[in-house]
Amino acid sequence: PPGRRKLSLQMRKISLRTDGALRDAALDDQGQIHLDGAALAAKEIRWEPVTDQAVICAALNDAEHYAQLAAGFHAAPYGAPPEQPVFFVKPPNTLAAHLTSVQCPEQADGIYTGAGLAVAMGRPASRVNQQEAWACIGGYTIFNDFTLAEDSYFRPPVKTKCVDSFGPVGPYIVARDEIPDPHGLAVTTRVNGEVKQTAATAGLRLSIPALIEALSEFMTLATGSVLVSGFPAGRVKVKPGDEVVVEIEQIGSLTNHIVAEAEYRAQRNGRQDAGPR
Repeated sequence: PPGRRKLSLQMRKISLRTDGALRDAALDDQGQIHLDGAALAAKEIRWEPVTDQAVICAALNDAEHYAQLAAGFHAAPYGAPPEQPVFFVKPPNTLAAHLTSVQCPEQADGIYTGAGLAVAMGRPASRVNQQEAWACIGGYTIFNDFTLAEDSYFRPPVKTKCVDSFGPVGPYIVARDEIPDPHGLAVTTRVNGEVKQTAATAGLRLSIPALIEALSEFMTLATGSVLVSGFPAGRVKVKPGDEVVVEIEQIGSLTNHIVAEAEYRAQRNGRQDAGPR
């Protein structure tokens, strides 16, 4: 009709998992997903984690967090800061999708968030240098490293970090060429709509290509695997009933709801009883 302004939609290249496979799609500036010729609102999509592989996370890679722990590095029995990048793994049982539940184990009075920019590999990387590493990146997504309280940062954190549902990742992968500089992004964590933490990927001690170079020296990063570049200082404590949203500039937001362990198990059993969709 006369006088109606025509909407001009800018499309961004993304990938999302549906029916167990990673699919190419597009995201418009109205927040709709374009897949197979149809435009779908986020609420129409049953989200899946963007990977089904273990997620590798870089610890101590936030400059502020590293500075807070610096004194402890020189105490016994360590004596000096680590010379090589420090990594830990979130196995597949921890993976959770956008808009799904994260459990708070019954013995815990709360759990802690860990917002991080994640890199999805677009091709295998084995013994690549930093320049070659850029070409191996497929895109970027969001990861939230939930954890129980840790007795010591210097002990293997398997029991505190590898609980079922403690690794939400997604909701989609934004293509590499859509984000020219991943080292200049704002990261925000909100709990029940209130900003609880802000950070920036400019604070990474080692760049993303440097992390890929270090990892690929001793292991092959497969296509579709995910590497998290680091986590800010000052973990945010959350409890059942809370909604946690991690937003990363130029990517989007990852939302999860904290529930008690009993409720989480009931939800999971209900999904299993419903069968595959």
